[in-house]
Amino acid sequence: MLPTLRAALFISLLLAAAVSDLKSRTIPYSVCILLALTGLIYFSPVRLWGLILAVPFFLASGFQRGGAGDTMLVAASCLTLGLFSGALGLMLGLSVFCLYWLAEAFVRKLRQKEKKVSYPLAPFLAAGFIAAYFI
Repeated sequence: MLPTLRAALFISLLLAAAVSDLKSRTIPYSVCILLALTGLIYFSPVRLWGLILAVPFFLASGFQRGGAGDTMLVAASCLTLGLFSGALGLMLGLSVFCLYWLAEAFVRKLRQKEKKVSYPLAPFLAAGFIAAYFI
């Protein structure tokens, strides 16, 4: 019962963060807090190592290269997943983001349009973390 509840909460909160990021380019802190609390279901101290994965996002947000919401989303998700599954989720999500960026850059070059300034990252992170949860 509890693993099913944890999976349902994890997926629904990641999807809520993705939709919010697509609509308003913000990730509510309440979603990140609830994601972190989801990590407390079947908590293991070893999963705290997953928080290390949020450090590059924290540094990027300090240099105006990323948002604080992305940092909190990565930290909360990796608290639930742990270090290795969190790293797998990040690799999957960021790989899909890179493929999207390359495809969009190619289409923009063909259409001779301006380069987009910012992209919502939460949908890609959510896809990666959801896939890593089940692997």
